[in-house]
Amino acid sequence: MNLPTGAFAPIPTPLDGERWPDPVALDRHLRFLRDEGLDGVLIHGTNGEFPSFEISERIAVAEAAARFGSGLSLMLCVGSCAIPEVIQLVQAARFFNYRSALLPPPFYYRSAPLDGLIAFFRRILDTAELPVLLYHIPQVTGVPISEAILDAVADHPSFGGVKDSSGSSEDLARFTARLEDRAYLVGHDRLLSKARAAGGRGSITAAASVVPGLVMATQRDAANQPDLDRVRSLLESYGLGAAVKAILRHKGFGDYRTRPPLLDLDDESADRLIVDFDALTGSKGWEVDGPTGNDNPHR
Repeated sequence: MNLPTGAFAPIPTPLDGERWPDPVALDRHLRFLRDEGLDGVLIHGTNGEFPSFEISERIAVAEAAARFGSGLSLMLCVGSCAIPEVIQLVQAARFFNYRSALLPPPFYYRSAPLDGLIAFFRRILDTAELPVLLYHIPQVTGVPISEAILDAVADHPSFGGVKDSSGSSEDLARFTARLEDRAYLVGHDRLLSKARAAGGRGSITAAASVVPGLVMATQRDAANQPDLDRVRSLLESYGLGAAVKAILRHKGFGDYRTRPPLLDLDDESADRLIVDFDALTGSKGWEVDGPTGNDNPHR
């Protein structure tokens, strides 16, 4: 099994001023990340706001990313509570030559019995023809990837490993101890160096969308971790997803709007963020150099 390895960006889904997916902005961002040397991208993950899109939109975005993402390892989040939809998304990932898929638990059913969760995961794995990583983000889904779930899927040939976005050092230790022959990809910037030292295969972290050079540098040398922590803290202080979109919008990649119930940063907050971001990253050479630099026609 060709497991995902290296640094990935869980890219936000770019929306135009009418809040429809924008393939031109997607192309610009993917080219930038590829040119910066990033290993891969996650399409329609949590930062990609996948629950806000119907399945036809998700497949269209996946297809566009496949057209534009040459040179990047592509992973598609296939999250849904409906098994037929998940299977359709897994098939789309395979059809568009994605290297892997990311499968969250059926997040609406937070009290589902263990046997039901296992049946859900194994049904998807049975249909997959590419590595499928289980998505551990219990603070969002309310359904952790437990030891019992790992026991139930560990021998399945399509089980590719775990993306762990819990932000927990304890979960990091738990997963890396169990996944020696599968992929452990950490989903939190602050744990990147720790995951690397514990034997993880890589990362899928929000900061990679805006400071891919710093994420790559931290993968190589843990001495860069404090700088990455400061960027992560800044993004979180404004709201992680909205902050990433505001930076990409300011740098000229596209409008990068958001659909309700999530909201864009207001103009005043976005302006403060950009000042803070440039002050934190500009002198280091890690800032985003978008296709139009700081001359952004969308602001």
